[in-house]
Amino acid sequence: GFVHLDCAYSYGNEKDVGDVLEQFFKDAKLKREELFISSKLWSSFHAKDDVIKACQESISNLKVDYLDLYILHWPITIASGHNNLFCSDDVKLGYNRERIAECWRAMEDLVEKGLVKAIGTSNISITKMERLLQTARIIPAVNQVECHAYLQQEKLVQYGRSKGIAVAAYRSLGIPNPGMEMPVLLEDPVVCHIAQKHFVTPAQVIYILV
Repeated sequence: GFVHLDCAYSYGNEKDVGDVLEQFFKDAKLKREELFISSKLWSSFHAKDDVIKACQESISNLKVDYLDLYILHWPITIASGHNNLFCSDDVKLGYNRERIAECWRAMEDLVEKGLVKAIGTSNISITKMERLLQTARIIPAVNQVECHAYLQQEKLVQYGRSKGIAVAAYRSLGIPNPGMEMPVLLEDPVVCHIAQKHFVTPAQVIYILV
């Protein structure tokens, strides 16, 4: 029943998603307007001329005519040709407010061209968002950040509300990356107790908390 497809260039599966969508549309199982499809601009495409090319590539791979939302994946820039933030220092260009402001202007152009209906950010702090808003013509519709019971992001959520920016949670089940020595939210004793008391799963409890 979910209708939001949260995609990204760096996930490496947009062509596969596009093949499925094409078949569903062909079989009349779905209409494009019934879905909310988002993708994300990767960090190696922050240059003005690269933004539209990257967006068009995602649209082409997903086999749709437009995106409902296009997100700046990270405010950190890396050199062209690299698809991993955990790269060597010689290809990390880091955060630069002027570069991100120029990148955002190019993303605003995507809205004006009709390629995307809305634009947003991801992994942006309050400080970096304040800097972005100083030059932005279009306020980000969404700021997508890690948010769950162990990382509630209260200040960021309140800030977003004050600016009319929705905060979307990723990793909302609190699942750590492989090898990370962190507690597992799905196994939290309090969460499990609440789940048992109300005859639901721990995931359902966590979802309500987010």
